[in-house]
Amino acid sequence: MFRQIFAIGKGGKDWPFFQSKLFLDFLAGNRTYQCTPWGNPTRTVFGWQRPCYLLGEGYAASGKYEKCADCMVHCGFEATAVEDAFNHPMHALGVALRGIRTKGPMAPDIPLHLQRPAEYVFSRHVEQKLAEIGEAEGSGNELSAAE
Repeated sequence: MFRQIFAIGKGGKDWPFFQSKLFLDFLAGNRTYQCTPWGNPTRTVFGWQRPCYLLGEGYAASGKYEKCADCMVHCGFEATAVEDAFNHPMHALGVALRGIRTKGPMAPDIPLHLQRPAEYVFSRHVEQKLAEIGEAEGSGNELSAAE
């Protein structure tokens, strides 16, 4: 799908994307990246997201997680692409000058046979925070900014 989109925009050169060129190249299937947990930390009223704001269910040492198997979202992979750009600046320059390749073989997927199984915690942290807010409002106390 991304290759078709980038082909319309001449390898992504005709449109002002706000992601790094290597991340866009990854989306087009030209690079193999793993997620970088905590690569883009986010803070909300519930606290710091862990390690991905899409999951929010605790720290993960790697991106090999069952729920992340088909994920290509910027929060984990953009950080990997930025690290790649620093480690291989000529690759980044090549993609910036030539644009994103939209034809040819795709990069291999990362192996997922050793991925950690999914934990189905859903929105427990949201329910807990809402209960705290409700208790504070019921007692007339306000939560401090640190909470």
